[in-house]
Amino acid sequence: MKNDRNLPKDCFRADADLSWKPAVQVLPRLNAFWQSWLLDPGSLTQRLVTLSQGEFRVAVHEQVWSRKRSPALLQCFQPHLVSQNMWSRTVTLYGNDQPWVAAHSLIPADSLRSPLKRICKLQEKPLGEFLFRHPLLLRCQLEVACIGDVWGRRSLFYLYGKPLLVAEFFLPDLVIASKFDEDLRNDNQ
Repeated sequence: MKNDRNLPKDCFRADADLSWKPAVQVLPRLNAFWQSWLLDPGSLTQRLVTLSQGEFRVAVHEQVWSRKRSPALLQCFQPHLVSQNMWSRTVTLYGNDQPWVAAHSLIPADSLRSPLKRICKLQEKPLGEFLFRHPLLLRCQLEVACIGDVWGRRSLFYLYGKPLLVAEFFLPDLVIASKFDEDLRNDNQ
């Protein structure tokens, strides 16, 4: 993964020990641009596909069982789930061949004893495409954190009554592309 700011790659993880805060606590500090990205309730995948005019792809860096027991997970999962092995998936989402989003998902083993087990076979397919086609998808918790000039959001989803945690970090190239697209739209009005 391209790392423009020499940040440790482990900071772009759902279980990173960051100052995650409920989105409502940071709203007054967020400008309209960041609010539109961090608080968007829809599919980030679909938004990136639209912004890139279809030039979108997923690069998988790691799909493994993880035994990491981060205290940060206690904010998200019940204690009995934190003690389980978790399916860990680390990817970069690219638009127009630029790294736009670093993403990390954690799914407790118990959650994969359901139709969610298909997530383990996504390979280069986006998780958002899988999740957001299900009308019963529920986002229960949205937290945000800032690392340098990179903002991230972490969402606890429930599907089939099972939890999964997804963190997405908005990289500088996305900011540039999004602002360029916004400028083009404003010029055409």
